[in-house]
Amino acid sequence: MKFFQSKRKQFEELTRPFGQDIYRLALWRLANRQDAEDVVQETFMRAYRSFHTFQKGTNVKAWLTKISLNVINDLLKKKIRQPDTVSLEIDCDEIESLQSDSMSLQDPALQLAMNEFDPALLLTLRKLPISLLYPLLLRELEDLSYEEIASILAIPTGTVMSRLFRARRLVRDRLTEHSQPHAKQKVADDELQ
Repeated sequence: MKFFQSKRKQFEELTRPFGQDIYRLALWRLANRQDAEDVVQETFMRAYRSFHTFQKGTNVKAWLTKISLNVINDLLKKKIRQPDTVSLEIDCDEIESLQSDSMSLQDPALQLAMNEFDPALLLTLRKLPISLLYPLLLRELEDLSYEEIASILAIPTGTVMSRLFRARRLVRDRLTEHSQPHAKQKVADDELQ
């Protein structure tokens, strides 16, 4: 019994610090708090089940991130096969109550950050292909090195660098396109005054 307790304790000590990172990545990808919480839970369950394969001295965050990306992909595939259904009998007050309870359990810094995201940026990121999105999120959101991203995604480091370049360029171009109509409208409004 002590063996299992020490294994569990060792697992918790190694993985606990990365729960918010996994949640943030899942939230960025899925744009749904409940799904992100489910991803965190499933990630830790899968990680614990395969903890015997983890090699000491390797990057725990990269290992967990790879697992979480697999969980996210599995969830997205499941959602494509089985679209969500909503009961019309659900009370709106009940939904708001559940949502506020869920938000109150989150890290305050994370709540602040999630409220500050630009909707145009979120929309732009959601339109990126996964091959460009994942390297961008892992680099900019999780602050992983090129080598860590290459290891997680099982692609060469040079490919990571080129995908990051393309992703950044696409995001910049799309955000510029999005802001230009607003800028032109503002100039037109200013000229009328």
